[in-house]
Amino acid sequence: MKYQDFIKSIIAGKIAPVYFFYGEESYLIVEGVDKIQSKFVTPGSVNFNRDIFYGDDSDASQIVNTALSIPMLAERRVVIVRNFSRISQGGKERILKYSRHPSPQSILILISSTVDFRKKIYIGFKETAQLVECRPLYDNQVPVYLQHYTRDRGKTIRIDAIKLLQAKLGNSLRDLINETEKLIHFVRDKNEISVDDVEQLVGISRNYNIFQLWDALGTKELSKSLLILRQMLETGESPVFIVSSLTNYFLRLWRIQELKRKNVNDNGIGKVLHIHPYFLTSIIQQAKSYSGQGIKNIMELLLTADTQLKTSYQKPKIVLELLIFRILNKKQAA
Repeated sequence: MKYQDFIKSIIAGKIAPVYFFYGEESYLIVEGVDKIQSKFVTPGSVNFNRDIFYGDDSDASQIVNTALSIPMLAERRVVIVRNFSRISQGGKERILKYSRHPSPQSILILISSTVDFRKKIYIGFKETAQLVECRPLYDNQVPVYLQHYTRDRGKTIRIDAIKLLQAKLGNSLRDLINETEKLIHFVRDKNEISVDDVEQLVGISRNYNIFQLWDALGTKELSKSLLILRQMLETGESPVFIVSSLTNYFLRLWRIQELKRKNVNDNGIGKVLHIHPYFLTSIIQQAKSYSGQGIKNIMELLLTADTQLKTSYQKPKIVLELLIFRILNKKQAA
């Protein structure tokens, strides 16, 4: 079950006796567990009807006995097992046996960041537990999530503000939510969070950001690219972050070209690469500015620049300015 389907089932009141949360997006796991707890554990009963165990130092028999115990003045007892993968093999089998005939008065929640469904024990949980996969969101899923998040808190956030947050922070929901919470308090009585708000609070240049550098490179404007780069560096932007973002940008251009060769239409490209429609037309146009060989050459330049930034004594500004010159060199990009 995908996380979004889990949320729908919770809203519909469909509760399973055993859940198995797994995946790399820890924020979704925490949020999902909290949604279950909020339905069955009140602040006054948390010490009586919620038990938390850790796979590193917990005995499976104690976990099972707790799940079998009767809740005190509540409908359900919630039993949470973190780091389930670290429980001994025998302990996992004991818990799997319980999951085949779980107590109707308890909700057992198993949590593991990594799971190998080729192993017999996890194949067993596929049959006895409600699996909830918490994988990192795709680029185009993050805006929807943050728009819902801010709406639940009485605010709205512009799509370009979200994309700027993503460019700065990546797709880690924990980082994005932390900054969004700050933005909600920062805007105070304003109803909408804008790009200006993100630039002021998160520390991105008020005049230029990585998106504008992408666009300047996409249209092969050397002077503008250098101006944006210099101002980003002057306002404290990380040189390594700039190279990493440019690598992602040119990889995306290469993927667009590859899909175009397969006769995939623009909407199809947007879906495959998870590009928001707001940015789709411009980035497809930018992909036409470079040849396939040109992008391969640029990827080598980016790798060299990344290595220089991390290992040499050369000034980052010089490394990046030379990088921009070489990217926009007619022979290099052709």
